[in-house]
Amino acid sequence: MRSRNRQERPDVAVVEAARTGDAQAAEQLIRDCLPLVYNIVGRALDGHSDVDDVVQETMVRVLDGLPGLEQPERFRSWLVAITVRQIRDRWRRGRTWLAADPLEENAHEADPRADFADLAILRLALSGQRREAVEAARWLEAEEREVLALWWMESAGELTRGELSTACGLTPQHAAVRVQRVKERLETARTVVRAVTATPRCPDLATVLASWDGRPSGLWRKRLARHVRDCPQCLSSSSDLIPAERLLADLALVPVPVALTGVVLARALGEGSAGATASTGAHTASGASRAARTLGKLAAKPAAAATAGAVTLAAAGVAWYAATGSHEQGARPAVVAPPAPTSSSGSPLPRPSASPTATPKPVPKSTPTPTSTPPASPATGAEARISGPHSLRSVDTPGAYVTQSGSLGVLGPVGADSSTSTRQAATFTFVPGLADPRCYSLRDATGRYLRHYAFRIRLDVNNNSAIFQKDATFCPRSGSTAGSVALESYNYPGRYLRHRDNLQLWLDPSESTPSNRASRSFVLVAPWT
Repeated sequence: MRSRNRQERPDVAVVEAARTGDAQAAEQLIRDCLPLVYNIVGRALDGHSDVDDVVQETMVRVLDGLPGLEQPERFRSWLVAITVRQIRDRWRRGRTWLAADPLEENAHEADPRADFADLAILRLALSGQRREAVEAARWLEAEEREVLALWWMESAGELTRGELSTACGLTPQHAAVRVQRVKERLETARTVVRAVTATPRCPDLATVLASWDGRPSGLWRKRLARHVRDCPQCLSSSSDLIPAERLLADLALVPVPVALTGVVLARALGEGSAGATASTGAHTASGASRAARTLGKLAAKPAAAATAGAVTLAAAGVAWYAATGSHEQGARPAVVAPPAPTSSSGSPLPRPSASPTATPKPVPKSTPTPTSTPPASPATGAEARISGPHSLRSVDTPGAYVTQSGSLGVLGPVGADSSTSTRQAATFTFVPGLADPRCYSLRDATGRYLRHYAFRIRLDVNNNSAIFQKDATFCPRSGSTAGSVALESYNYPGRYLRHRDNLQLWLDPSESTPSNRASRSFVLVAPWT
């Protein structure tokens, strides 16, 4: 996905020119990079009063380090890595100050009513679920916001996964794990935002919030999520949430304040121009450099800077909004319909296959659907319906089956010598989907249904709520191998029941990698019980 800001990415020629001391190239480089750095720092520090200082220090370090950059084509990864280091340095200093003098640290904290979320909402004219996603970021921990800031830029098309992993100092695999954890916490925070802002608010939730000071935090997210998870009324309010990555795709960056741009240009170019002059001879100041000095002076006048910045940013926000629209749905749909079939996901449902082991009995062939019946569901495209008890064997983990540990879904070994309870836990009855009879719901021997909650797969008793019925409905897709099936969420199209490396079952977004496809693919075999 490409962002509108991608066209402003610095090319290798600009980076190389800036390395040689070209003042105009250095200025262009700052202008091109500043929006990305500002948005990463602002979101990671949650609009703290040190944001401007960290942004300035980052850009100065970037210009100072340019001569030593041996691979100009990797400039963007290098830039983001420096930005992350500066953010971490600020947090380390913040913890030191807090331990030494809590009152002094509190004095430096930004007004929580004017954090980066507010800036994003105001300057980008956000509404609907995009606004809620921005507000949900307030409920994350500081360390989580750092990863969130980078993933946010990736979702908006400003970073690649390689640039993200390099910035974090992690392998792509470890970076993917970190990102996934933050995405899950953001989704949980979105359900909390919905519940807290619901009108009328759940009476039980109001009791829980009686001692809340009104400031979002990671601790309160965990407390409120426990209530939301077990409250049908609160859950129903978040039944139509769109996956965050779809909301952030192609989302514009928060504009950099005019005063900050002037200060950064004046400081960075002022400190770097002396060396450039000594080595390249006399250079006259460009019109842009003069503008930088003017803006730098303007920044020293808070009232004037605020007025100029407000007018400029408001105009930018209105122009962006008018050009793109809100990209939001209007009224919330009562039911989220499954997606229409595509060439990649609308393949006929594979027929159940028999287990290679001798213990389970072969599965009888299903009777084809008569031609006089209505067309198959867009979610299935099936030649035959699945019904009755089955077991789901993992494609990429031999001998492992979808089973349960308490109330949580896991992938576990099951064999002929397993206990009766173990074999029973790995057997599920396929019934018409609770939310859509053209899809499926999976019920265990105790009457509990396989469903997702906060993207974790678990087993719960049907409470007859609309949200439960959607959470417990899965639509089959073709798996990674012949005869295998993948189960796509009914209310979160694009997310599949999938096992992770720790064998826990989650509702994860699809990826085109072979390993991801295999980990969400299962073979339907005869039941163990």
